[in-house]
This record gives sequence, structure tokens and C-alpha cells, in this order.
Amino acid sequence: MNQHRDMLRFCACCPNPCRRAIPANHERQIESETPSALALIGLSLIDSRLDFDADVSEMLSHTDMARLCRAACPYDHDIAGAIDGLRKHYEVKP
Repeated sequence: MNQHRDMLRFCACCPNPCRRAIPANHERQIESETPSALALIGLSLIDSRLDFDADVSEMLSHTDMARLCRAACPYDHDIAGAIDGLRKHYEVKP
């Protein structure tokens, strides 16, 4: 998962110009589901600062806003795809 680390770190610190792609009437306007928040959670997992448990898995399952932001990301980062891969990686671990 370290191949995604730099991208996640970049997104976690980005001012999020991509968020303009999220409609104002999007049903879930939750800050912890933004691309940068998901990236920060992903980084915390990779760096062993956060344990993967049911709550973290649930948080990482909400990638709708990150998917909407993909087309507007000026850096062409696929945060939702990276988070999906990270979640899958941790779910198969014993």
C-alpha cells in the first residue's frame, strides 16, 4: 500500500479545489467523507497510527464524494480507488 502513500499525503494536505464537483444538494455533506479526510485516514492506517477495525472500515466505505471529486482533481488523483484498495488490503488480513 506504500505505492499510494505519496498520493494520499498530497491529498490530505491539499486545499481541495476538487470539492467544487460536489453538488450543494449532495445527500451526505460530511467532512470525514471528503477526499482529504479519507486520505488522512488512509495515511494513518499505512503509518500504523490507526488500527483497522469495523468503525474504520465503515468510514472508508463512504467514497461517494471522492468519486465525484475525481474529475475535478487538478492532479488526476484517484483517491476513491486508492481507498477502496486500502480497505480491501486490510479486510483480508487476519
